Amino acid sequence: ARENILEFLLLNHPLDCPICDQGGECDLQDQSFFFGITKKRFYSFKRFVSDKNIGPIVKTLMTRCIHCTRCVRFASEIAGVGNLGIFGRGLSSEIGTYVTKVFKSELSGNVVDLCPVGALTAKPYPFLGRSWELKSVNSIDFSDGFGTNIQVFLKNNKIVKILPNCDSQSIKESWISDKTRFSFDGMFSPERISQGNFL
Repeated sequence: ARENILEFLLLNHPLDCPICDQGGECDLQDQSFFFGITKKRFYSFKRFVSDKNIGPIVKTLMTRCIHCTRCVRFASEIAGVGNLGIFGRGLSSEIGTYVTKVFKSELSGNVVDLCPVGALTAKPYPFLGRSWELKSVNSIDFSDGFGTNIQVFLKNNKIVKILPNCDSQSIKESWISDKTRFSFDGMFSPERISQGNFL
């Protein structure tokens, strides 16, 4: 049964694995490796979906989308913003924002972590490195007083991304704000004033 479902999921999914930001962390890639089939029964053309601009944080590559609706559920249930939705029916269904709005939320970067196939990626930092090239360090959120557990990923001793870390006590996923996720860029910026000047 899993082979058949995977066959349908891969019908319109492009073969972008070598250039995809999600490569090495992709759930669909893992499932295809374990349960996929080697023969293809459907030889129709893959559909193309135009990318949408949903804001300054999230980059969309909607041709990769498999319509799991994780992002839609997160936007409505966790972030409390009902901007994301699914449009159309059947083969013409697409995920996007209503009436070309942007996805405005302080938690919008979390949909990048939720997307299992790389259809939603981080717009400020594309193509920084594969998961096996990065060193992971557990830390605590420095931008607010909640003490959220985070994972800091380093490449060549530079911070390249910050992700939420699973709390070992309660075994629940924590959500981090966009400020936590992207504030390291300003912290280590060459334009940042490091010494005061006296007049």
